[in-house]
Amino acid sequence: MTDYPLFDTYGVHCVVDGQFGSTGKGSLCAWLASRAMALGLGNAFAGCIYSGGPNSGHTFYVGDDKIVLKQLPTFAVALHMRGFRIRVYLSAGAVIDREILRAEADQYAGLEIFVHPNAAIVTDEDKEAELTGSIKEVAGTRSGTGAAIARKVLRDPKAIARNSLGFISPNVKIKDRYMLSPMMAPYFMEVAQGYSLGINSQFYPHVTSRECTVMQGLADARIPAPLLRHTYMAVRTFPIRVGNVDGYSSGDWYVDQMELSWDKLGRPPELTTVTKRVRRIATFSVAQFRDACYDNMPSLVFVSHMDYLDANEQMRFADDMVRIRDAMGMKYKLVYGFGPKVDDIRY
Repeated sequence: MTDYPLFDTYGVHCVVDGQFGSTGKGSLCAWLASRAMALGLGNAFAGCIYSGGPNSGHTFYVGDDKIVLKQLPTFAVALHMRGFRIRVYLSAGAVIDREILRAEADQYAGLEIFVHPNAAIVTDEDKEAELTGSIKEVAGTRSGTGAAIARKVLRDPKAIARNSLGFISPNVKIKDRYMLSPMMAPYFMEVAQGYSLGINSQFYPHVTSRECTVMQGLADARIPAPLLRHTYMAVRTFPIRVGNVDGYSSGDWYVDQMELSWDKLGRPPELTTVTKRVRRIATFSVAQFRDACYDNMPSLVFVSHMDYLDANEQMRFADDMVRIRDAMGMKYKLVYGFGPKVDDIRY
C-alpha cells in the first residue's frame, strides 16, 4: 500500500462503522496511527475529532495491554502513548459522562483535550430515565446518552458543557472559540457506534439517538463536506448487535442475514464493550454492506474477524469482497484483520 495516499497535507481523515458497531474501529484507528508513524507523520495532525459518548467504546492493544476508551479517540491516544503530540477535540456532537472523561483524561494527562461548549452532558437522572419507558424497551446501553441528547434538543440550559461541565482535569478545557482549520492541516475524525444504528435507519426504534455516518461526524464538527479527504470504514465477517435484556430485543437484522449462536460458530461469546452483555451475532449481509458503502463512500474498507473463518473460507470471503466492490463500481482498498492487534492486520 505504499502507493496509497493514506494521509494528505490537509483535510479530514475519518473512521466510520459499516454495520451495527463493534467492527474493530479501535484496531483500525491504532493501525492508521502506526501507519502515520511509519510514514513520519506522527506529528502532522493538527487534531483528532470525536463525537462519541459513554454508550460506545473503542478497543485496541499496545503489546499485550488492552486499552478501552469511551470518551477519547483511539487515534490520538495511540499516538500519545508513542510520544507524539496531538490535540483532542470533543465536538458539539459529543456526549460526556464527567466521571468517564475524568478517568481517561487523568490516565492520559499529556493530552490536550478541548470540549465544544455545546457538547451534551450526562447526568444521573439521564441514566435513570433510560431504565423506564420506550428507551428501556429498545434494549440499548442505558448509559444516559439518549436522554442527555433529548434534554439538549428540548433546550435545557444545563444540558450542555458550557453550563454544566465544570472542572474535569487540568488538561480538559472548554474551548470558547472552537475553530478547526482542516483547510490548512490534516485532522483525524472518529465516528462512534454503528452505521445501521443511525436514528434514521430502517431499524427504528431499535437505534441510537443520532446518525452514525461520516457526514454526521462532519456536521457535528461543522466541517464542510469538500474537506473530507478519506473515509476508512470498518466491517466484520460476522456482524453483531448488542444483547437483548429484560425480555426486550435490541432489534432485527437485514433480510439477507441469519442470526447465529456462538456455539454454532464455534467461538467463545463476545461481550459488548459498554454493557458487558453477550453479543448477538449473525451472518454477513451484502445488502447492509452496500448501503454502508453508498452512504459513506469509503476510500478503504477494513474487514475484521477474519480469524472467525478457516483458511478456505478466508480466501472465498476475500474474493467475494473484491467482487462486491467491483459490482458497485467502487475503488476502495481492502485491509483484513486476523486478530485484535495492529500486527494482525494485513493488506
